[in-house]
Amino acid sequence: MTHNVRMYCLTFILVPLFAIITAFSADKIVLNSWNTEESVIVRIDRVGSIRSTEAPLGFNGGEQESPSQETSPEEAPWLTEYIDVTVTFLNGDDKGTSKDLLITQLSTSSLELHPKRRYLLVSDRFEDNTIQYSISDRYRVPWVVAFLILACAGLIASAGKAGVRALAGLLLSLAVLLGWYIPALANGIPPVPFAILAIGAVSSVTVLLVVRRPAFWIVAFLGALGGAIAASTVGWAMVTLWELSGLASDSASLLASTIPNLSMEGLLLSAVMIGSIGAVLDVAVSVTSTLAEMFSYDPKIPGPRLWQAGIGVGREVLGSMINTLILAYLGSALPLTILITSSGADPLALINDPYIAQELVRSVAGTIGLLLTIPITTAVCVWWLDFRLRRSKEKKKESTS
Repeated sequence: MTHNVRMYCLTFILVPLFAIITAFSADKIVLNSWNTEESVIVRIDRVGSIRSTEAPLGFNGGEQESPSQETSPEEAPWLTEYIDVTVTFLNGDDKGTSKDLLITQLSTSSLELHPKRRYLLVSDRFEDNTIQYSISDRYRVPWVVAFLILACAGLIASAGKAGVRALAGLLLSLAVLLGWYIPALANGIPPVPFAILAIGAVSSVTVLLVVRRPAFWIVAFLGALGGAIAASTVGWAMVTLWELSGLASDSASLLASTIPNLSMEGLLLSAVMIGSIGAVLDVAVSVTSTLAEMFSYDPKIPGPRLWQAGIGVGREVLGSMINTLILAYLGSALPLTILITSSGADPLALINDPYIAQELVRSVAGTIGLLLTIPITTAVCVWWLDFRLRRSKEKKKESTS
């Protein structure tokens, strides 16, 4: 007991230390490999006064411009202000040098500039040879890497080989989606058929790495695939009956104009399928692992008993998984949810809104997919064990005859 406590305490010390060291190493690599044609990484050493919305004197090498006229309240959010700063360039042609610059940004910008912090600096050169500098974002790569490493190292340290398998499954699944499926979508392939192939690949990888007993791989795979197909079928029915085009968001409209031959309805269905596969896999693996454990203790357990156990386990898991699925969608749309509830909009009009309807499609289809994954996985397990038992009996008869 004391040894385990010591190991956990040592892990809690070493894992964050390893994450910080890795983040510093990644920081040096990123600084040397950053694409400086779009932006450079700078450290702000001093933040001076904020000048008014009038054009400043000596605008980064340019001439003085005349003060702006009074603006109306409608134009106020688009007013420009100038901030006098001193920056040190951390990469690019001016690496290691410090300069005094005037940073241009909107007066309503939420990006605050603080000394000793690092930012992404963008420069635009105009025809009169003046340069306009602006800060596009904070530079946060080291901390992003640190927390990713912290999560991965913590998973491996706490779960051991199971954590390694889970992490490997996640990386391979991301490789399938980001390395093959999404680039193929960008080339205009039909989203739904290839989404089924991608889901099959992700399910295969996850099942092979997570389910410990090879004899039950087919059970978890067919259960997850059945749940995903059920979710996609429900999603297709909802999209068709609700007459959704998949163009409710600005990003979808921009994508449709960029890739004209891409089916946005099919892309919406693909999003439903891929969004539900994680939760569906979790339920399928949980049910399969429980039934496999029961079968290992009692190989003669009757099929009806296995069916009851599978349904019972599924019900226990279902409540938390539905909460996870619905709250994940709600959390991603939280700003919009707050905006809607504070505006006092008509509930019926909200349900009819295409953006809200798309989120309902994802939530409802994913929930029904979870509901059907439980009986599908349990039925496949009972059938598979009965099939294997009958085959073993036939082999015994053949060997004795």
